[in-house]
Amino acid sequence: MKIGFIGLGQMGRGMVSRLIDSGHQLVLWNRTRAVAETFAARGAVVANTPAETLATEVVISMLADDASVEGLWITAGLAQQLPLETVHLNMASVSLRMGQQLDQLHRQHGSPYVSAPVFGRPEFAARGELDIIAAGAPSAMARCEPLFEVLGRRWFHVADEAPKANAVKAARNFLLATIIESLGEAFSLVEKAGVEPRVFFDIITSTSMNAPAFKSYGGLMLDNPSNPTFPLHLGLKDVELAQQTAADLGVAMPTAELLRTQHLAAIAAGYGDRDWAALGTYLMDSAAGRHNAKSSG
Repeated sequence: MKIGFIGLGQMGRGMVSRLIDSGHQLVLWNRTRAVAETFAARGAVVANTPAETLATEVVISMLADDASVEGLWITAGLAQQLPLETVHLNMASVSLRMGQQLDQLHRQHGSPYVSAPVFGRPEFAARGELDIIAAGAPSAMARCEPLFEVLGRRWFHVADEAPKANAVKAARNFLLATIIESLGEAFSLVEKAGVEPRVFFDIITSTSMNAPAFKSYGGLMLDNPSNPTFPLHLGLKDVELAQQTAADLGVAMPTAELLRTQHLAAIAAGYGDRDWAALGTYLMDSAAGRHNAKSSG
C-alpha cells in the first residue's frame, strides 16, 4: 500500500520502520527534514511539503499535540487539500475537542477520516505491538485495517464516530496516571515504615496487582531509566487532555486535578524529562527527604 506519513517523533519513527519492513511504500514529511531522510535508504520518499504525502491511499498523521494538528490540518488547510479517495488516519493523541473539529472538517470536505490513537511506547511501535483504539466509518476502517494488523498486536473498533476514540484514549491514560500516582504513594508509605520498596513491588505484582501496568511502571519507578521513551512532561499533557475532555462533557474528575498538581510539582522539582514513572520517584524522594533529586534529573 502507498502510505503518506506526517510526524516522525519517537513513535512515528518506530511506526514508519515497521511499515517499511512490512513492504509498504512510504511518502514521509517531517518538520525536521533530516529525520525523514534517514529512511530514504530504505526506500521511503521524502516529501518537500506535507501536501505531497496526500497522493496516497492512506495518510497517517502522528503529530505531537493539538497545536501541531491544528496548525497543519486546519490553519494551513491540509484537510481541504486531501483527495476524496484518501483516508486521513490520525493516530496521534489529541483532545476530544480537536477530534471533533477534524471530524467535522473532513465531513464537510467529503473525505474519509479515522481516529486511531495508540497505547504503547516507541519500542512497541517498531515491533508492531501497539494497542490501537480506532473509530470511523466502516468503509474507511476497512481500508485502514491492514495497517492496524501491521502496527498493532490488537486493535479495537470503538464506534463509527471518529472522535469517540479520542475520549477512550484520554480516559485510559487518566487511569494510567492514577496507577503511577498510587504506586508512588504506596512505595513512599512502605519505605517510610522501613520496608524496601522492591520487596513490596514483588509482593503486589505476584498477587492481586500483577497487571502489566503495575509491573511496568513500578519497575520503571524503581529502576529510574536514564533514557526515557515517554517523559513525565508528556504525562502531564495526557492528564490535561483528560481534564479538557471532562470539562467539555460536563463530567467531574477531581482526581485529575490532583494528578495535574502532582505532575506540576514533580516538573518544578526537576523530574520533567525523566520517565513518566518518575512521578512516583518524586513522591518517594519527597517522603524520604531526599532533596538532591533535582540535580539527578
